[in-house]
Amino acid sequence: MPLYAETEEKIFGDLLFDIVENTNITRTSPGSKTRALAKALSKKLGRMWTQFDVNMVQSYISGAEGKFLDYIGNMMGVERLGESTANISATDQIVKFYTDIGTFGDINGASSISVPSGTIISTQKNGTGIRYVVPFTVILPSDQDTFYIPVESIISGSNANIGAKTLIYHDFTNYVDVLNNTLKITNESEIANGRFVESDTNYRFRIANQVLASEKANDTAVRLAALIVPGVSDAVVLPFARGIGTYDVLIKATTPKVPTTLISAVQESINTISAQGIVPLVRKPREIGVSLVGTLTLKRKVSSADEASIIQAATDNVINYINNLDIGEELIVNEIVERVLSTSDVIKNIGVTGKPLDSLYIHKPSKLEDSKTRETLITDYAPEYDEKLFVEDQYAGSTPILFRVSF
Repeated sequence: MPLYAETEEKIFGDLLFDIVENTNITRTSPGSKTRALAKALSKKLGRMWTQFDVNMVQSYISGAEGKFLDYIGNMMGVERLGESTANISATDQIVKFYTDIGTFGDINGASSISVPSGTIISTQKNGTGIRYVVPFTVILPSDQDTFYIPVESIISGSNANIGAKTLIYHDFTNYVDVLNNTLKITNESEIANGRFVESDTNYRFRIANQVLASEKANDTAVRLAALIVPGVSDAVVLPFARGIGTYDVLIKATTPKVPTTLISAVQESINTISAQGIVPLVRKPREIGVSLVGTLTLKRKVSSADEASIIQAATDNVINYINNLDIGEELIVNEIVERVLSTSDVIKNIGVTGKPLDSLYIHKPSKLEDSKTRETLITDYAPEYDEKLFVEDQYAGSTPILFRVSF
């Protein structure tokens, strides 16, 4: 929206009026030299006004873009965040090698498997699609059938981010049973910490909040320090969580679970802005697992392939709903039912009247947090302020969300 600019028509009219009023020139009819000169001059002045208006807009945070926003940020001591690769460590337990027919020793002549650095893992065959690399050599123990590994994307930016169970191909062939392709790879959840150069919108937000953030250790400063770490989608600050002089920061990751490395990175970032005598602690929410079993009633008989496709689509919809619940957000049974019914017009119903799900469980960490206890739900579940729900992937068997079909 123009701040000061005048239109060419107004400038043209003002010029003709001034000429007639203040000179002896009276001929300003169409085709006259006076009118032609005024028209040319008004066009030039109009373009100058427009350029001046654009330059003025670039001097304000709300209107500045690109390098002009960078200039403002530099004056405020806020640098634009650069591009980063997507990466996962072994402790995050997201990317794993595994075998379905025993142990790694069973597919490699009783020996451990050495996967060298530089091994390519990808989302499509023959190293195509989105590609990741194993950054250093890892040893797959002969007596195990699953081993988590670190990976790093070859390209940087958010184009390297991938969904769950899509990183399923690798180019490693140096093991005995390679012809049967028994050494497999997958990522159990999405990888979403790759980042392009920070957008103007995000950068503008951080600049606008720099005055508050520069005061250190206030809520704005803490949240900004957490949000600049790749992989963080939100942060909740809990003042006095462990008494006077303390506060906790609950991290919500771009993945269903919060990786250990993300907690460390956020802790390091927040330590730089915390005041003396104030002790911050970054932690993940208390993770509550969910599993369920349901029976779908279909309107008509369908082929085995279509039935499998409907079940898979319904399962994916429910998983997405549960995993995307916010910290402290309630699990609503009717919402699960709605997600299932909206999957396909072939689905007539789910469950029976008054009991849409055959079973619904939550899995809570034990007091020692070395295992989980299972509780049966008969209605919605309202988590505590520091709890986050996700689909249970460890204590609910291989199919935590299970749907069956009846007619």
